[in-house]
Amino acid sequence: MTQQEWFMVKHAVTGRGLVNSKTDTSSYRYHHDGTHFIFTVTGLDKQTVEQILQLRQELNVFRFVQRKDQPLVKHWYYVQGDKVEYNKESQALTIYAGSEIRYVPEDYFAD
Repeated sequence: MTQQEWFMVKHAVTGRGLVNSKTDTSSYRYHHDGTHFIFTVTGLDKQTVEQILQLRQELNVFRFVQRKDQPLVKHWYYVQGDKVEYNKESQALTIYAGSEIRYVPEDYFAD
């Protein structure tokens, strides 16, 4: 394994998982435009899109990066709810986040 990366969307209040690119059929693209962290997600079913849009003010996005012989790095993004958009034609959900916290989870495990 040289590098593995996956993406999750969770409801911030309940912790309920809505999207997990590691286990479901969704895929995503990620980029930072200097102001926003932008995630474009495809492969979501209609019900999942509706749930995300309904909960858009209460979402967190996570990106996990695992590199060979290095600890897992977790990136936690705070979603800007007014910037969650769905394009019906391209069937793509775009999520904008305004801030990121990057950390290594194993640094927080007790011995």
